[in-house]
Amino acid sequence: MQHTHTRSAAAGLCSTCHGFPDVAVAAGPRRDGSRPLNRVRCGTCKGTGQAPATPPARVLVNVR
Repeated sequence: MQHTHTRSAAAGLCSTCHGFPDVAVAAGPRRDGSRPLNRVRCGTCKGTGQAPATPPARVLVNVR
């Protein structure tokens, strides 16, 4: 019997960084030919790679 996936492979991943929360961005070249790397962390998931918890929905009911 073949296993059936019940969830998407991307379920639970941050929608901004898609699970890659820390990246190194190369800046301009130096005189010696090397490139400095700037480490950047995803601001949406705060570097976890997981989707941030969503607050529970609020339902407003008009009572008359």
